[in-house]
Amino acid sequence: MFIQKIILDNFRIFRGRHEFDFSYKKVVVVEGPNGHGKSTIFDAINWVISGKISRYVGSSEHQQFNYIINSDAYSLGLDEASVEIYFNNQEEVVIKRTVKANGSTKLFINGHRFGIRDGQKEIVRLLVNEKVINDTNLFDSIDLPSFIESTLILSQENLEEFVRGNKPTQRYSKLEQILGLTRYGQDFKDYLQVLKKECLTQYDDILLKEKNIKHEQELLNVQYKQKSLQNERNGNKPESKIIDELNTFFSSSMESFEQLNKNEEFFEITINEYEVLKKYIEEIDDKLKRLVDLKFEIQQKEININDIEFNKKIANLHNEISILQIEKVKREGGIEKANSIKEKLNKIAQTNAYLDIKKIEKEKIDIDIKNLIEKLKVISKNLEIDYASLVLKKITDFIEEFRENSTLLDSLLEKSLILENENREFNLIKEKRIIREQNDKNIQLIKDLEKGIEDTENDIFNLTKQKKTNLDSQIYALIHEVQIHLINSNEQKCLVCGGSYNNSEELKNSIRIQLDNSNELLNGFEKKINKYKVSKNELNIKLDVAKQESMVTQEKLNNLNNELVNLKDKTVNMRLQNSISLEDPQLIRKEIVKAQKYKNNNQNKYKGFIEINKILVELNNLKFKRKGIYEEEENAINQHRSYKDFVRKENKLQLKFNKIDSYLSLAHLKVQEYNKKTYEFRQHIQDMEREIQLLNKIKNELENSLNYKLNLDSKEILNVIIENISLFEKRKFEARNLLVTIGDYLNDIELRELQIKIKSFNQKNLILQKQIHQYLTMDNQLKNLLAYHTQEQSSLVNEYLNGLSLTINNYFRQISPHSYFNYINLVTRKNELFVLLKDNQFENDDIEENIDDSVNASLTLSAAQSTILAMSIFLALNKSQNWSKLNLIGIDDPFQNLDDINAYSFIDVMANLISLENRQILISTHDSDFAKLSIRKMNLNPNEYAYVKIQSYTRDAIEIQLEQYKSLEDKRMSF
Repeated sequence: MFIQKIILDNFRIFRGRHEFDFSYKKVVVVEGPNGHGKSTIFDAINWVISGKISRYVGSSEHQQFNYIINSDAYSLGLDEASVEIYFNNQEEVVIKRTVKANGSTKLFINGHRFGIRDGQKEIVRLLVNEKVINDTNLFDSIDLPSFIESTLILSQENLEEFVRGNKPTQRYSKLEQILGLTRYGQDFKDYLQVLKKECLTQYDDILLKEKNIKHEQELLNVQYKQKSLQNERNGNKPESKIIDELNTFFSSSMESFEQLNKNEEFFEITINEYEVLKKYIEEIDDKLKRLVDLKFEIQQKEININDIEFNKKIANLHNEISILQIEKVKREGGIEKANSIKEKLNKIAQTNAYLDIKKIEKEKIDIDIKNLIEKLKVISKNLEIDYASLVLKKITDFIEEFRENSTLLDSLLEKSLILENENREFNLIKEKRIIREQNDKNIQLIKDLEKGIEDTENDIFNLTKQKKTNLDSQIYALIHEVQIHLINSNEQKCLVCGGSYNNSEELKNSIRIQLDNSNELLNGFEKKINKYKVSKNELNIKLDVAKQESMVTQEKLNNLNNELVNLKDKTVNMRLQNSISLEDPQLIRKEIVKAQKYKNNNQNKYKGFIEINKILVELNNLKFKRKGIYEEEENAINQHRSYKDFVRKENKLQLKFNKIDSYLSLAHLKVQEYNKKTYEFRQHIQDMEREIQLLNKIKNELENSLNYKLNLDSKEILNVIIENISLFEKRKFEARNLLVTIGDYLNDIELRELQIKIKSFNQKNLILQKQIHQYLTMDNQLKNLLAYHTQEQSSLVNEYLNGLSLTINNYFRQISPHSYFNYINLVTRKNELFVLLKDNQFENDDIEENIDDSVNASLTLSAAQSTILAMSIFLALNKSQNWSKLNLIGIDDPFQNLDDINAYSFIDVMANLISLENRQILISTHDSDFAKLSIRKMNLNPNEYAYVKIQSYTRDAIEIQLEQYKSLEDKRMSF
């Protein structure tokens, strides 16, 4: 990514708007005297990207004074400055930053306004490589101002500061910023120191708390011993005796309900022990209540069960139920048979209803037949035919004959129309041939007329050409014009021949003679031309008439063609569908007359026969339908052969229904009686089984509690329940006495409070001991971590610097070939960075160990050598950095302390970077010779470099020499 364009608007020394176009420039050299704005161009790049100017960041004055807005413009009321830079990437990137005098800043990226924070993130995203963006830790650690001044733009102030001005610790911190390691370096160490200090403060607080707690514990122990001795003198049991009684009570076993026993051992008397014993008594109460409930269930519900006797009773009841089920099945069989007969009788009833409906249908058909016969008589009478002699076949034959005659008549008429169309087609073809011949004559006439007009135009053209080219005629024409002029004047001398006349009248008479001669010659050509023009007009008129007639004729031809096509298609289709073979029109007309006569004579008879045919067909259908009804009735009756006596006999059928319903009613009552008795027996069985189930449940519950087997005998089970009730009541009495003793002990509030306080202090002391151990362990870990971090950070930085040193040495030896110490190494130790010198190459393993015996660059090198070394480090960092897409090297006036050899060598280095490293180089200098030498020695095409020469700077204007530079006067200012 290169810089394409820089636009400065009232930015620092540049008053007004200034545009520098560096498109496709590999090298930009800015020349000008000191104080003329060379460094401002570098400041603009720095400020638009990072929002800061690095060389002012360490000063507090930049926050109090205006230093970005041009002072002259500011004094005239303008309170805004801006910088806009165009970068070329795969797509053009434009960043613009504006600032007002009140400090408010706006940031625009590709024309869109961003908030400062979000805008800075977007700038980083656009300028930083994808590898860094995808690494969250690297992306968050980017310090743009530090990266820019250390790897992209080297200012005058930073040239020697890194080598000579900075202390080793500052130099190391600066390197951490350059490498993006600040968050892992000094920031992390500061965090560890703060953490260690906080841990130490908390540790001291814990030790003080421990001392206070121990003192209060000693006082409480003395009070507790005194109070315990006083209670023993008053007859109260001591805690130890109560604990023994409590453990003895719970260690004693019961023969029943062992789940109530407590296996735990007690070591002190607290409210917890009181609650345990109280809960134990509550459990005994629950068990007693349950035993009483079981006793009540057996006695109250009069459960008197012996397993053997109950099983015999249940077996007898099941036998009675089986007998009832057999009787019930018999009765249900009779009901099923009766229902089957009833269903068959229902079908007979349905058949009787069906036969009644069919009877009505037959009566209706007979009426319809009678009406049709009457209608047939009327039609036959009108036709003078005996209806009794009518035969359906004769009628259908006549109808078919009449229809065939009608079809024949239609075909004959159609064939007559076909012949007429064909005759019409023949006449049209003949007419078409005549019109076409006439049209061909018109076309030939048009061609002849067009040829005559063309010949006439040629004749007119030739005559006109002869008239123009004939010298005599031209002369006569000229003389004619002159003589006309002389006639109209009072001249006595001829302007044509030069002759003199006595007076103007003699001249005019002579001219008139010459005019007659001239007119005669001119009129000969004009008459011929006019004659041809008249002939041409006549030919044009004839041509227009001929074309008009041709258009009319052509239109007639088109219409005839369309009519012929339609008529021919119609005739062909009609012939394909027509079956008449006759082709003689006269024969066809005779046949048409014959067929038409037959149709006229038999039209009424045809209509009457059609109506008679319909009536006869309808009569046949009705007779067939009546016959079908008879067959359906016979089939319906035959379905009930076994019950044929009930068909069409409603009274007899109803008596049979009544008899079956009476039987079914009695049978259903019997089935209900069987069901009722069966239900009663089953209820009795269920009651007995329920008593057995209840007693069995009681038995199982007691067996689980007592852990021994019982018989299913209500008397035996009741005795066991009564015995266990007595045992539980005795256990409950003992527990209550012990509970009273514990209650008396716990009611001594003063002693209890002392115990609680002692226990609380013991807990606090235990927690404090754990915290003390944790803080001691943490302090030791922080010390080890700090030492390890310093060692590892230094080792990692040295590893990076070892690789960087080779590049630094190459640049340093190339730029300063006559230096005595021409081997440089950057070495870190304990958060310090040293620049060491040697006259031969360092051995990597010995560098850190021999720091104290090495030559220090900051104390040894001259100003020029320090400048060269600073540039070498800067170039090496620029070459090795992989954080930025911006391939830029900017160096602000690096040659103030360099001799010619250094300068020439530096130019060679720059040329190498351009060709091999694909860098865009921006250099400023106050030395005109060096500026020109840089351009020549880099051997670039004119379109690959830009030479910016700032010639003068005054309050009124700044004069800059550059083809791609534009200065736009700010209309807001008045100078």
